[in-house]
Amino acid sequence: MIPAALLAFLLVPACAAPASSSGASRRAQTEYLRGTLLERRGAYAEALDAYEKALALDPSAAFLAGEAAELALQLQDLGRAEKWARRRLDLAPGDAKSRMILGRVLWARGDATGAEEQFRQALRDDPSSADTVIALSRLVAGSDPARARRLLQDFLKKNPESAARALLELGRLDASAGRLDDAASELSRSVELDGASAGPARLALAQVYEVSGDTPSAVAQYQALLADDQDNTELWAHVGMLQAEMGALPDARATFLSLKARHPDDPEACAWLAGEAEKAGDFKSAAAYLKDSAALKDDPTLNLRLGYYELQAGGLKDAMASLLEARKRWPKDDRIAYYLALGYDDQGDHAKAVDLLREVLELKPEDREARWQLATILEKMNRMDEAEPEFRRLIADKPDDAPALNYLGYSLADRGEKLPEAEALIRRALAVEPSNPAYRDSLGWVLFQEGRSTEAVHELAAAASALADDGAVWEHLGRARKAAGDDAGAWRAWRLAQAFGSPQAGAEADALQKDLTPEAAGELWRAHLESVHGGVRRFAAVCRVEGRVGGKDLSEEALLNFRAPKELTFEIMGPLFAPVARARVDETGFSMDRFPVAGLTDAQVQGAAEGALSAVAAVLAGEPFAPGPARYESGWGRRDLVRPSWRVEIGDGGLASSVTPAGGEPMRLEDFAKAGRRRVPKVFRAKGRFWSLTLSCPDPKVETDSDAPLSEAP
Repeated sequence: MIPAALLAFLLVPACAAPASSSGASRRAQTEYLRGTLLERRGAYAEALDAYEKALALDPSAAFLAGEAAELALQLQDLGRAEKWARRRLDLAPGDAKSRMILGRVLWARGDATGAEEQFRQALRDDPSSADTVIALSRLVAGSDPARARRLLQDFLKKNPESAARALLELGRLDASAGRLDDAASELSRSVELDGASAGPARLALAQVYEVSGDTPSAVAQYQALLADDQDNTELWAHVGMLQAEMGALPDARATFLSLKARHPDDPEACAWLAGEAEKAGDFKSAAAYLKDSAALKDDPTLNLRLGYYELQAGGLKDAMASLLEARKRWPKDDRIAYYLALGYDDQGDHAKAVDLLREVLELKPEDREARWQLATILEKMNRMDEAEPEFRRLIADKPDDAPALNYLGYSLADRGEKLPEAEALIRRALAVEPSNPAYRDSLGWVLFQEGRSTEAVHELAAAASALADDGAVWEHLGRARKAAGDDAGAWRAWRLAQAFGSPQAGAEADALQKDLTPEAAGELWRAHLESVHGGVRRFAAVCRVEGRVGGKDLSEEALLNFRAPKELTFEIMGPLFAPVARARVDETGFSMDRFPVAGLTDAQVQGAAEGALSAVAAVLAGEPFAPGPARYESGWGRRDLVRPSWRVEIGDGGLASSVTPAGGEPMRLEDFAKAGRRRVPKVFRAKGRFWSLTLSCPDPKVETDSDAPLSEAP
């Protein structure tokens, strides 16, 4: 069976313009058919050649002349278009379409006057032609919009059956003139009249709503268009963006997910969904979305973004694999080489990082970030003879580059090289940023290296006060104080460095205290522990209490709140976080609501709660470290601070690892939270007779008293 569309192509030429002979007619018909098939495939030039061959076989076919003219117009071959348009007018002078085609060709050639004359004649020949009045109104709209409007309004009155098209044109005309309310009204009426065929009017209406700021109405119209055009990827993406802009993020997400379901590799959907996952901190999903994007193979920036997501998701190996693949595609892209170099540096492969950064600088000698990374990596590799010229180039290009001035100065000072110049470089950095404590640490360190210990102590103490939990600064201060003859001050500084992550500083302090009496060493340790554990003003957390009481397992959620000097409340939470029991510790003692536990007496429950919570309150109040007599004892792998009411076990990191009240059981302290200058335990493990409880507070909110500088701790 011959398809209906093909049958139409076969019949139209024969009916429209009979040929002079049946043979020529059949050959003309064959060429016409070939032309229509070529045109449908997008082979417009070949299709036009076929139409012209058909016309050579059947020169009297007005229909064929019109087809050739319109196709030539589409190809912007305006000379051929006018030739065939005039041929059609010669063959069918009374056909309004002949003048319409010629008018469109003349308009394209810039002959507005000739075009208008043809459109007007076509309108006289066929006053009800919507195509003609619309073409004429569009032609005159640029120079005389009022006239275009009158043409459309007059046509609308005389031809109500074409109201939908006339209203569409009026709406477009008013929209271009900024009369958005009028345009919306006209386009809405056009949509109502045209029903299922209202796509152009609905699109124009949506755009009017969007321009006027009525985004919800615009989205509604776009969604109606999508119902009939499910594969319009650009429109899906536009709707999603509009929904996101108006704050309807769940709707936007649903739209982009729908788009991705239809087109899994759609770049817009993949990019938006990846961006939302990034905002939520879900870098694994962000990377997965971006990997699907069809744009990934052509966009180096997108590959860099993918590498970033994979790195943030904890997959340095995956990130490096993506960057290496991108480098294969874009070997001359300096950004890919730069980030790949940083990846190699993170992996510890500094040599490869250096080679890549040198490649970047060959491509972009002015790239300061790449030169900075090259210089710092070379310094880290102790290749100072290569690092120094890079730092000097940075400084030469930008004499007030404080980070480069300080880095070079410190690097030289740390090696004991060119000390006067190192000091000058650091002072230049401080002139640019006088309040930068890291630069004051550098200055103190170079002064120490120069043997100016008293000046060094002044600078390093100021740096340590500002960078209170920087172990390296405290270690420097310890060295300077020791050189200045202040052994006690050096011990305090080194212990703080140890508490903040410097094991070597702990060994230096151990050496200093060897000749101290137990009481002198005890007072140093007590003051140190008070400086790192004391001063808690407030501690608030959602905690879990777990353990055994009288042979029964317990596991409860609770809210813990502590306020200085010593006020602790502990609320056990039931379903929906409703409090079911409350305990309190303050200066007057312990109190607790009744909290029934199957198999346990009230005395057992309260005894365990009092033992654990009283010890927690005492630690947060700083009682084990408060001023008073203290003696240091060591032996059998233990180091203890013995107090009249407490025994404190000291851990390897220079922090308290457990506290034991006089006559009681030890409570272990673990997993310390950083709170400015303080280290506050997040896990308390307490035990007593017939009970053991662990209180875990993973995310506490801590306020501390940091008024007294740690460098001045007694």
